[in-house]
Amino acid sequence: MKGMRTNLNVKKAAAGVSKFLDIRMGLLGALFMGMIVYFINCDHGIFYGIIAASKQALYTFFFGALFVRMAENIAVQHEDRIKAVVSGGIIPAALTSILTYLLHAIKGTPEPFNSTIPTMVLSLLSFSIWSYLKHTSVFVKESENPK
Repeated sequence: MKGMRTNLNVKKAAAGVSKFLDIRMGLLGALFMGMIVYFINCDHGIFYGIIAASKQALYTFFFGALFVRMAENIAVQHEDRIKAVVSGGIIPAALTSILTYLLHAIKGTPEPFNSTIPTMVLSLLSFSIWSYLKHTSVFVKESENPK
């Protein structure tokens, strides 16, 4: 009986976390961005490349997962598709670009600005696409099934 209660608590906790974080996208983003940042900084030594990549991967896992959810939530708040996609793309992309630069600049990454460029470009593109997909899926379903 106690094992079932623990299992329910784990499921409740996972459901609570998934409201705020998209774990799958956080993991994918962490691996992808970590590799990019490694190659940007490995010319300064393997150690510096690994440290910069680790910072980026850890940051992207948590904040990327958070900002994906943010983009989704913003996208479904606007019925107008253009407003949804623009605000769902720009707001999380701006926040993550600023935080990524600060992370690398404050923590001594050899190439802080160059390490932030992929985040600036890819986050705007990916958050905009994600917002479009989320907006379309929600508002198409609503139009097919009116309340």
